[in-house]
Amino acid sequence: MIQLGDKVRFLNENMEGIVTSLLGKNQIGVTVDSDFEIPVLISEVVKIKFEDKAGNNPKAEPAKPFRVATNQPLGIFLAFERVGETDLTIHVHNNLSEHATILVYTKEQAVFHLEKSMYLERDETKQLGKTTLSSFDKWLPYQFIILPYESVTVKTANSVTTSLQFNAKTFYNFWKHCAFLNKQAYVFRLDEEVEKVDFAKLKTKDFAEKIEEKGIDFKAKPASIIDLHYDALKQNGYGTAEDITAFQMDVFAKTLEAAFVHHMPEIIFIHGVGNAYLKNKIRTYLSKHPEMVLNFTDADILQFGSGATLVRLK
Repeated sequence: MIQLGDKVRFLNENMEGIVTSLLGKNQIGVTVDSDFEIPVLISEVVKIKFEDKAGNNPKAEPAKPFRVATNQPLGIFLAFERVGETDLTIHVHNNLSEHATILVYTKEQAVFHLEKSMYLERDETKQLGKTTLSSFDKWLPYQFIILPYESVTVKTANSVTTSLQFNAKTFYNFWKHCAFLNKQAYVFRLDEEVEKVDFAKLKTKDFAEKIEEKGIDFKAKPASIIDLHYDALKQNGYGTAEDITAFQMDVFAKTLEAAFVHHMPEIIFIHGVGNAYLKNKIRTYLSKHPEMVLNFTDADILQFGSGATLVRLK
């Protein structure tokens, strides 16, 4: 039986990926190396074993902190590395400041317990611990208190407190390339909160902020196809802007939220091909909002080429 988190290989394509959603009785969503989730029939994939298994390298050196190149995203990261079918090794990485002290707490019955105190220099990774996917329902919430600092600076940094409580429905959406491990892993950034949608306020939100005066009612149910080309937005009454990409993303985000509020099953955004900059920004945004987005993929290639994204909503 194929389950969430399994690694599978496509029978008709030279691709592999991780099962990140169960779409129906006979269909699953598989996220490949490009971070895109592809809907596929269960009969069209086969489950395979992860290549990296614990203990399969008799010459492996003892675990120790290591340094990597600096061409990585800035931040402090938590990564769950798969080392077997269900085994995970947890790493913390600092690529934010020259030095960082990190206190790691777990929370149980409203009481915080200090699990570990870590000191990391820039570009350093240390192991936090180990766990298993099979015990996911028993994972305790984490709280991280992070103090980044430099030896010489004109302004001292503030400490950052971040809480993480993992959800089985969204955990698998964080499967992506991990730069400091140089492989796929479940990666979370600790020094920056991912923007969350406040569903309690969503029902009363004024979707017409900023550009309502241009004649667009973002409270109304949107069309099933939205053309984000700047000329099309101007022609359709969305107004004009100096920062075109920010303007396009503003229209996209508000239209997506309106579609969700109106329980639309899906919506298509035409972004064009170009250098794929707008397309990548849209898909990054979609990947950060699993509360609204079931999955997304290229729209009908015959109709739109590769210049449109089909978004299926929850």
